[in-house]
Amino acid sequence: MDTAASSSSSRINRTTVERERRMRLRDLYSHLYSLLPPRTTKMSTHEVLEQAIVYVNQLQNRVEELKQMKLQIEEEYREMTSGRSIVSPVINITDLNSTLEVNLITGWNRKFKLCDIIQILMEEGVEVVTAAANHNAGDRIIYSFHCQPLSSRIGIATSRVQERLEDLIS
Repeated sequence: MDTAASSSSSRINRTTVERERRMRLRDLYSHLYSLLPPRTTKMSTHEVLEQAIVYVNQLQNRVEELKQMKLQIEEEYREMTSGRSIVSPVINITDLNSTLEVNLITGWNRKFKLCDIIQILMEEGVEVVTAAANHNAGDRIIYSFHCQPLSSRIGIATSRVQERLEDLIS
């Protein structure tokens, strides 16, 4: 009789442990899903894992791009401080699925206004979420804009934004 009760108790304990494990996995998948860029459709667990892999790879590539940009800025700063001439404005646009990042490096003698950049972005169906300016780079100003499309169905024509901004700064 005692072994039957012990066997039943053991089975209930294993069932409880398995239920808690499944709940923990479900919570972890839910948390992982919340860290991914917004999606309009529900994804299966398998799709969440695949998207997480793609997203992590995109972020790693973005880190490499930013490292290259940092090296470029540092080199330009060294050139500026050594008395060489200033290089023309540089623009870098990165499409991060549901967001757009625009980085502009220019000198103090720029021939455009900040509102001109924002106007172009808005005309292209983009909402500027954040904008930052760094004036501590010698004779350089570094602008950074994080944007999202006004309508997720339309998206952002990155090449057109790039073309219009390059026309503005040149």
